Amino acid sequence: MKKSILYKKAALDIFWEQAKWSAWFFAVLIVIHAVVMYFNLGNETEVAGFFEFSRYSTSIFMLVCGILAAYGFMTYFVQQGISRKDVYRGIALAALGLAIALTLIPLFLNGIEYLLVSFTPLELNFMSPGSSADWFWETIVYMLNVFTFYLVGWMISIGYYRFGWLIGFAFIALAIIAFSFNDYFWGDTGLTSFIPWLPKISMEATPFIGIIGSLVLIAVLLAFIHSLTKRVAIKMY
Repeated sequence: MKKSILYKKAALDIFWEQAKWSAWFFAVLIVIHAVVMYFNLGNETEVAGFFEFSRYSTSIFMLVCGILAAYGFMTYFVQQGISRKDVYRGIALAALGLAIALTLIPLFLNGIEYLLVSFTPLELNFMSPGSSADWFWETIVYMLNVFTFYLVGWMISIGYYRFGWLIGFAFIALAIIAFSFNDYFWGDTGLTSFIPWLPKISMEATPFIGIIGSLVLIAVLLAFIHSLTKRVAIKMY
């Protein structure tokens, strides 16, 4: 097989493996959301659509997928003759594909819910979906966040994989810092209480600052993970 396409094969294999995990995850989440909707039939209480309902759960799921990345895929693919560089590129590409898929699936299911409520006698009071522009920004935010969570999990994983459990604890601290900056870029001012010279981000500027900040954070995480991966000793077990 040509070396130039090895990372694509790795990416596809990793994506489909984690897509299987995602199918089980969404199956459970759909059941839980259906139960929530059932108990809110006929009530005036506003119910979050599946897109909003799944937001934090999907982020945590992506964090777990990232944590499993190094131990789950690194050794296997290197033993198959794929270089560390190609494994890194494969995981990164698979993570991006998974982030896109796990953003579009909740959006699609959310649309089905609104159609069911609109064209059936189901009495559910969904939260206001907002304008088309609101949906666009929310979709971008959702995708960037779940991708960031995956990368943070991957960073923790490669830290433990390369340095062991003792130094690995430092990567949990780095993960907390990364999450803090991610929240800050999207308007959470909690970080300014610890770093007072950081300017507060206004709500009007949040979408643009959030996207730029998230992209910078993602680039830093990818570069850092790459520096840890290229000389990592592969555990043969």
